[in-house]
Amino acid sequence: MTPRNATLLLLAGATLWLAARPADVLTELKLTTEAVHDQTFYQLTTEAASVDLPYEARQVGKRLSVSARTSAVRAMGAVVRTYVQSAGFRSRYDRWLQEQYQVSDQQTADARQTGQTSMANVRALADQQVGQTNAAFAQMPPATLAMMLQQQMTQLQQQIADADAPAKAALTRDLMVLRQLQPLATTKPAEFKTQYMAFLNRYMARQMSHGLDNEETRLADSKAKAADYRSRLAQYQANANPNPLLKKRLAAFVALAESVDFDAKVSRQGDKLEFVRADYRQQSDDWKLLYRIGREPVMAARDMARAWLKDLS
Repeated sequence: MTPRNATLLLLAGATLWLAARPADVLTELKLTTEAVHDQTFYQLTTEAASVDLPYEARQVGKRLSVSARTSAVRAMGAVVRTYVQSAGFRSRYDRWLQEQYQVSDQQTADARQTGQTSMANVRALADQQVGQTNAAFAQMPPATLAMMLQQQMTQLQQQIADADAPAKAALTRDLMVLRQLQPLATTKPAEFKTQYMAFLNRYMARQMSHGLDNEETRLADSKAKAADYRSRLAQYQANANPNPLLKKRLAAFVALAESVDFDAKVSRQGDKLEFVRADYRQQSDDWKLLYRIGREPVMAARDMARAWLKDLS
């Protein structure tokens, strides 16, 4: 986490806020509630965020009195807190978190199903499908089976043309068997049906065996992917509540605010002001930003952050 996020989450450009009432603040600065919500969400979920506000608003902010800045911080702090505690924010945060960990209800269901699937399940399903197919073939008359045989021969011929040497030899043997069976369809229909059914049983068993070998590889790959998904899902679930992240942001802001020396001396160095103390010149941009905002508004923001942290404990 960078300090900038913690600083900007609560202040959200505090030097720019104009009045004590949130509605007045937004109106005077030509900002919408949606824009403030977007900035708040961005500050909470982005590690290296910066406030992006209109140039006119920034110029107006430079002319604010200390009391106006302090009142504005309190007003806008209430806007930010109300949004973060809203159902709309929680829903948006959950969608963002799902994208971060690439999880979804459908993937969760798929991973659960994969985890419950074994090769025994796959084989049982394949056996069931083969049994149903055989039962359907057994109900067909020889003439229908003869037409199916002719279609199968045509398919085998097409496969042989594209197959490699080992596959071509096996396909050719199957084609020869079918050619020998074909005349029986007209001369001995009953015997044809018996022999053709026996061929189909052997053919489907061979195809199923080959398919199961491939399925075992696919299932192993699916289980590995499901395990990876379950790991992401566990991380998503562990971070589902935004409060721990919010507490880190607020605590970092409190620590940063309390580290600023608002009495630090500056002197002009060329065309800009520099801290007299060398170690202050090495402080972060966020530390320097709070220094420029001033003690009263920053301490007001710190007190609000403390109160929020106490409520989150």
